[in-house]
Amino acid sequence: MSDSEYGFLFKPNGNEEQGPSNSGEEIFSGDTVAQALARELGQNSLDAIATDGAWPVTMVFELHRMKVSDIPDVDNLKQHLHAACNRYPDSPRLQQAVSTLESEFVDVLRVGDYGTKGLSGSESIASKDSVLTALTRGSGVSVGKTDSGGSFGIGKSVGILSSLARVEFWTTRTPGSDETVFAGCAQLTTHQTPDSDDPRALLGPMGTYTRLSDKEDYHYLRGPAPLGPFPQRTEPGTDVYIVGYSAASDDPKLEQIRDAMIDNFMAAIMRGHLVVEGITDKGRGWRLDSGNLKRVIDMTPDPERRTVMQAFHNALLQPPIVKTDKRLLGEMKLYVNIDDSLPRKLDTIVMRKPLMKVRTYANTSITAKYAAVLECSSPRGNRILRGMEPVRHDDWQAARDKENGQAALRSIKKFILEELRKRVHRELGDEIIIKGLNTLLPSELQIDGNIDRHGVRATNGPGSERESASLQGRESAPEQVPNTGGKSVSITLTKPAVSDGSGGNVSTGRQRGGESKRGKHVAGIPGSGKTGDGNSVINGANLSMRYWFDAKSGSYILVLRSRTGETEKGTLRLTAALDGTFGNYTPPIEEASDISGAEPRPLKVQEGNISTVKVTGKHPTRLQVRIKGGIRLQLGVK
Repeated sequence: MSDSEYGFLFKPNGNEEQGPSNSGEEIFSGDTVAQALARELGQNSLDAIATDGAWPVTMVFELHRMKVSDIPDVDNLKQHLHAACNRYPDSPRLQQAVSTLESEFVDVLRVGDYGTKGLSGSESIASKDSVLTALTRGSGVSVGKTDSGGSFGIGKSVGILSSLARVEFWTTRTPGSDETVFAGCAQLTTHQTPDSDDPRALLGPMGTYTRLSDKEDYHYLRGPAPLGPFPQRTEPGTDVYIVGYSAASDDPKLEQIRDAMIDNFMAAIMRGHLVVEGITDKGRGWRLDSGNLKRVIDMTPDPERRTVMQAFHNALLQPPIVKTDKRLLGEMKLYVNIDDSLPRKLDTIVMRKPLMKVRTYANTSITAKYAAVLECSSPRGNRILRGMEPVRHDDWQAARDKENGQAALRSIKKFILEELRKRVHRELGDEIIIKGLNTLLPSELQIDGNIDRHGVRATNGPGSERESASLQGRESAPEQVPNTGGKSVSITLTKPAVSDGSGGNVSTGRQRGGESKRGKHVAGIPGSGKTGDGNSVINGANLSMRYWFDAKSGSYILVLRSRTGETEKGTLRLTAALDGTFGNYTPPIEEASDISGAEPRPLKVQEGNISTVKVTGKHPTRLQVRIKGGIRLQLGVK
């Protein structure tokens, strides 16, 4: 693309000296390039939907190598860059920018959105409240985004942060217009005018791509030709071109971008609000939409990342717990996935109307493993919470809203904690606290790393001849164990379920499905069990189970999950270890019901088997099972 009338205009600097560092870029210094781009550009695109409710917005991340000579006004740009580097010769970023533009080819990332309204307004200095100006020349400006996600000026900064050449371009088109606008920006430093010998002839750090014949105002190019190998903008929306994409070598397939979009916009993708595509020189590499999101997550190669994504995806599939804060925030929804197969607690992600993750809240008083998502999308709640966010939109800070901030956070945290406790109690039963057990455990096994909570503090010192369970090295003063308020029981050791030596499998707790020969029954309870009723039998190896005895009802509560992720239905066959060994004993079941829903659903019991059981891959199934005589058994699934 070439047009001799247009180029980068750097205006006189005035009295300010700007070095290689840029305050806008520093905002994202704690993020990876992929995370910063995904969060900022993703929320800007969602905010710019062409018509309310006309989902989805589509975002395309496209990475290509192009000739440096195809960069608009590149020769003039090089002169200004050399001048900036001469003024700050020790700047690695400026040296890198020079090296990038002196090469033959450069990696360029295009981020385009569709189904959006483009950048409205005029680029003229006289134009007020112009979205076009806010993005292309603004810094931290939020024009027309009172209830939305980000700031257009911050969006410019993340593009410069990601550019080795410190240069980005835009094309944009608004609905109803047959005109595409082309703009560009270079963020350098205060530098001497390239063709001047006067050291006082200083230019400002920002160069704007405009018509060079008018030094007093700005006139952006209309009807541009395609930039390098990229498609021409012919429909409403906006393209951001990042020249010298800094993560190109580390992420040639844009998979880090893909994962960052899932991490930050999972809910928006699941609900069909957002579709994301990745394209490289090898063609279309990946796509994220509501139909294939789970498959993409399940194919993520990193097991840690995959587990976290799956946990929150499962949470968003659960029926939400809904509460209305009539005074302040309006409707709030909490999605909870409790799963003790998780490697650790994943806590609660919070978000508002744009459906972008803001931050994560932890609840140290909840010891169960879970992943949860809180959403507050009501108009009033969204306005209050947006006003409490810093420019990175990664926190809710009460101090930013003196009137409502503390009350809003208090309401949110109380809702999360209360509902998590209820859900944990319903699915896992009462938490048992064994008095004194904390003094028997090494400090590195303490939950949450909170040594004060468990009453044990390992201390290092020169050592002594005497050691105890709570001290390492020289003794220190004993510390009190706080009363955490749970149920207390005395420590009792029982014989574990073990094989009798026949080589058979043993099944207990979450590991079930095997059989081994049981020993003589010491309690004298007769075993039972006959041929089933002809219905399909659920394979115990496909289920995981937690259970406890509810003394109030005299029944067992069973919590079943599908290990395969598919729905398992049919006859459930329980077994029991009467003397520590699992065998063919079928417990004498008196009655059973499914209590997963609002109303119990009675289940048919025949010869100790429970029929018409259904366990889905989305959420756990809870059964209430009564065994004759109220006997206590160690249960498993055949």
